[in-house]
Amino acid sequence: MKKSILIVASGTGGHVVPAINVSEKLLNHKLQIIWIGTKNGIENKIVKRKDITIKHIKSSGIRGKNIIDTMRGLFNLVQSFFQSLVILHKEKPLFILGFGGYISVPVSFAGFVMRVPVYVHESNSIAGTANKLNNKISRNTFQTFPKTFPSSNKIILSGNPIKSSFDNIEKPEFKYAANKNKINMLIFGGSQGSRFFNEEIPFALSDYKDMFYIKHISGTGNLEIAENSYRKNNIAAEVIEFSTQMDEMYNWADIVISRSGSMTVTEISHSGRASILVPFVYATDNHQYHNAKYLVNNSAAILINEDKFFSKNLKSSLNHLFSNQKSLLKLAINAKNLFPNDSGDIIIKNISELDEKLNNATSQK
Repeated sequence: MKKSILIVASGTGGHVVPAINVSEKLLNHKLQIIWIGTKNGIENKIVKRKDITIKHIKSSGIRGKNIIDTMRGLFNLVQSFFQSLVILHKEKPLFILGFGGYISVPVSFAGFVMRVPVYVHESNSIAGTANKLNNKISRNTFQTFPKTFPSSNKIILSGNPIKSSFDNIEKPEFKYAANKNKINMLIFGGSQGSRFFNEEIPFALSDYKDMFYIKHISGTGNLEIAENSYRKNNIAAEVIEFSTQMDEMYNWADIVISRSGSMTVTEISHSGRASILVPFVYATDNHQYHNAKYLVNNSAAILINEDKFFSKNLKSSLNHLFSNQKSLLKLAINAKNLFPNDSGDIIIKNISELDEKLNNATSQK
């Protein structure tokens, strides 16, 4: 009978996507994966493997909510703790691997009570409240960015796990080997799309329509808004709602304009692509700004704030990059070297319960 482990991830792609990528590797260890999520979470749509069993608990956020939603969140927190105890008693997992977000806290603390080892992955440069709590009881905590947590023996720089198909993307040394008359530009606003991108970027590009080939991912339900914006500004662009082949999109792109969620900056970095990052201003703890700032401080991206100067600053940056295309290569190479390339392997190597020699020795006692 296969031994089971618990993966805990729900909410946005920043939590769920790295969890999927680690799960793919864990399945190679002949483990049964029990995925703890919520009824309405994105994981129900994008976790495709039939050998991953999804179980739901009742969980909702607390921070930044009105008093009614806060009370509901506290009630759900208590309820989900007991639901987690039942799941842990039934499944008896080797360990729990959580990826932050409000759902992770009750499962982690239930694991602590039942003496199940807890491991934590934090994808952003600023740790969320949930992972600040989870870190206190974790055996190891994996961070994507340096210095997210105070230094200690259990804090491990892992980066963000990413699909193996990203290893096949053309390297920046070849991608930017020669100047181009037209540059491939990929635009997207993260897993949820961005109304601001869909409306404002076409206007900002109106003076540069002959300098770029444009692919714009609008987000589900936003296709018409983005298409109308380009049409209104007389710009030819390929607009799609979403893509399941982001590795191919990055391979095509010379420059990326995007939000700066953790998975996005990880994919940009791993792909070795020049980028202009526009942090989402309402991100919790302003973490998207800090994610982008890490790249900027390493000369690996350009940061433009979403404010009244956005169009002016974007035009200025695009003009500079088009006129000085060696700058694209510099940004791309610096980005390529920022994060570990073997994030999933780093995580797995630092989960002692996966050490076959240790497990075999223990079972023989």
